[in-house]
Amino acid sequence: MKLIRVMVVALTAAAAVVVGPQAAFAIPSGTGWSGSWKYTGGTSIQVTLDVPGAKLVANGWDALGVRAFVLNVTDTVADGKCAYVKWTGAATTEHWACGSGTTVQVTGLPSSTNAVTAVLCRDSTSHNNKTNCNVIDVPSSSTDAFIRTEGNGAHWKYYDGYSGEDWGAWVTIGGVDFDYFGWDDTPAGQRWIKSWVTLLEPSCGSGTILNASPAASLSICSQYDYSDNLPDTHVTGTAWGTGCTWAIGINQPKHCIKVRVPEPN
Repeated sequence: MKLIRVMVVALTAAAAVVVGPQAAFAIPSGTGWSGSWKYTGGTSIQVTLDVPGAKLVANGWDALGVRAFVLNVTDTVADGKCAYVKWTGAATTEHWACGSGTTVQVTGLPSSTNAVTAVLCRDSTSHNNKTNCNVIDVPSSSTDAFIRTEGNGAHWKYYDGYSGEDWGAWVTIGGVDFDYFGWDDTPAGQRWIKSWVTLLEPSCGSGTILNASPAASLSICSQYDYSDNLPDTHVTGTAWGTGCTWAIGINQPKHCIKVRVPEPN
């Protein structure tokens, strides 16, 4: 089935042909910052976070919305600092890995039906100076079984400074993709964001960027593959975006995923 493109701009993360303003890159650079969560099967989920010098990989099992995770926290740089993780699910726990190449595996975390928030930072060996903190939110699937569909998820990453934009974020819900591309400090203290909703099968989808000026939202339905763009907009601080999808011609609730892109600090 032919995919109809309303914009001439490529929609994939690999494309670096998006035309935008000259970026004033965040200080420090966002290079090496990324985050993701994805259902790799109907009962399995993986969460990742990266900052320069630290990495989190969490593998989870989802039994009808009741999830349990095993965390792997890695210190990746020999600089006398540690990797730090704050994990919030059924309860909040903290974990460290210190020493270049050192990985600490955390098991026995309580299972939970809650949404999960993970924070990854660099920290001093005395555990009192956390910097370069990166965060990701993983929605609960206990009240929305559709979230557990294989392939559903969200990810974002900062580029190396040579692409046309500072960062990209992508959300997949069933047969609908939501793509966000941002330029930091454009103008100073704000982010400029371009975004699209792409229907890969007969369906409906809606995308919204919160706290946007001007307002940026779009709702579309199509019996064919289709793509349309949200209005370009600016936000201040951390950018939030929400993508929702529902089946065309069927009275189903929306399935919504929210994503935010932390600013390097």
